[in-house]
Amino acid sequence: MILFMSGLGIFNAHPYLYWGSTSDPDKAFFSIGASQDDGDARGFVDFYGRKIDTTGFLGVQQGVFGPFARAFPSWLTVPGYYSLAAARRWHFFFGWLFAITGIIYLFYNFAAGHIRKFFFTLYDAKKVPAMAAYYLRIRKNSPQEGEYNPLQKMAYTGVFIILAPLVLLSGMAMSPQLNVAFHWLPAAFGGRQSARAIHFILAFGFLFFALGHVLMVLTQGFFNNMRSMTSGWYKEKIPLAIQTMPEPSPSQAASVSSEQEREKINEAQS
Repeated sequence: MILFMSGLGIFNAHPYLYWGSTSDPDKAFFSIGASQDDGDARGFVDFYGRKIDTTGFLGVQQGVFGPFARAFPSWLTVPGYYSLAAARRWHFFFGWLFAITGIIYLFYNFAAGHIRKFFFTLYDAKKVPAMAAYYLRIRKNSPQEGEYNPLQKMAYTGVFIILAPLVLLSGMAMSPQLNVAFHWLPAAFGGRQSARAIHFILAFGFLFFALGHVLMVLTQGFFNNMRSMTSGWYKEKIPLAIQTMPEPSPSQAASVSSEQEREKINEAQS
């Protein structure tokens, strides 16, 4: 979360997104800004020339001396005050921490063979509609087989195979120092500004992935899921099965009745 919020702090230094290599505000396809309307400061989001009023949330923030222009509010950024240098330090520190721990986690899953359990395949794709229907309460029984259901596999595979590599490479493409060693990297994204735009969009992909996890934990048993994450113990719900004895065939019934008669005769003789 700090990685995401510090990224918003960096974005506040230049709240424009472009395609290509140039950074001309008039050619931005996305921007967050403020304008004066009858003496009042109004915040807006501009997406391909279409302005959406976002006063009270984006573009303008109320300060001690009145409203002032600010793309993302202070409660959404790290640090809360405006400082490009501080935001970059926070972002780079947690960025490298994210990259190193992610690589270790990936190698561990490969070595343990765990990655096969949550890797999305064509067989899983057939069960996505049924799994979605189950989560929407349309279907009564879950089609899940194994530890991960098709939607979980699709999310994990998308993050590990697409989202994480692209967000790391696009972040590296914005670094002038790394561009000296990997001069082909900005061109691979269509320019440094394109890499910045892709990096910004993918960051929200990670945010939605995290929020989806939180929602699933809350709706699928909060205490049970928290216990499994902290201790490794997960309580399974196993339906009780009532075993019924099959009805005896006529021959079996006759043999049982004859045995009962013999027992009665033996008891009478004794």
